Amino acid sequence: MKSFEVILLIPTKKKTDVLQSVQNGLQILKLFTVEKPEWGLTEIANTLLLNKSTVSRLVSELVTEGFLQKEGRKYSLGFSLLSISGVVTSHLEIHRESKDVLKELVSDLGETAHIAILEGKEITYLHKVECINPVPLLSSIGKRNPVTCTSAGKVLLAYQKKQYIVDSIINEGLPKMGPNSPADPNALKQQLSQIQQQGYAICIDEMHENVVSIAAPVRDYTDDVVAAVTIVGTRDRMVDSKINYFIERMTGASDEISKRLGYIQGQLGRS
Repeated sequence: MKSFEVILLIPTKKKTDVLQSVQNGLQILKLFTVEKPEWGLTEIANTLLLNKSTVSRLVSELVTEGFLQKEGRKYSLGFSLLSISGVVTSHLEIHRESKDVLKELVSDLGETAHIAILEGKEITYLHKVECINPVPLLSSIGKRNPVTCTSAGKVLLAYQKKQYIVDSIINEGLPKMGPNSPADPNALKQQLSQIQQQGYAICIDEMHENVVSIAAPVRDYTDDVVAAVTIVGTRDRMVDSKINYFIERMTGASDEISKRLGYIQGQLGRS
């Protein structure tokens, strides 16, 4: 019985050790401030009440990953943190600049609006404004959805400048979510080409049955498509006779958010 208990405890101890290392590593990074941008090993160990050998190991790993850099006997923050902070800043800006536009869309169209970004091989919702009678889509801020069967995902793929990313996502397989989820890679690529030409995407019964979504691209000051604004409702509410107006409002909303992010049409040669 005792040997069995030891076997059970080993994975738990390893997990605890890993979590402790992560916590200690984060505590080390949090020491670096504008007022004190450089730290030595002994200073870190004394301040955090950690063993110097533990600090030396963690700092060495942080240097290897680019989160810290060594200057003589002192350490300062590395460039890997700059790239992370740039992503966070960009996402916060998209969230901030889209809030009022999403509220106007919901007030005007009576359907739930989202702003979404591409993260890896999925889309993530940065913000969501619900209508009075929302579709139970289980979408929420921070939630991820497959990219190939959502209008926002298709927009983000259609305007993706790195073709290998698109090919990688499609080649990995097309998930079956709703009755009309794309199943043919070649047909999907044709759809993406059409979306880029027309400036919006429409999905009907692709993510969920009886659900329609329309999305349009959001650009930043560099002319890159960094997000997609999307509206989602049921087929009985988003009927054919209203689709053209929905498209007009969606493309107008995407243009407005893009302007707020610093995009100027035609500035970089795009008409």
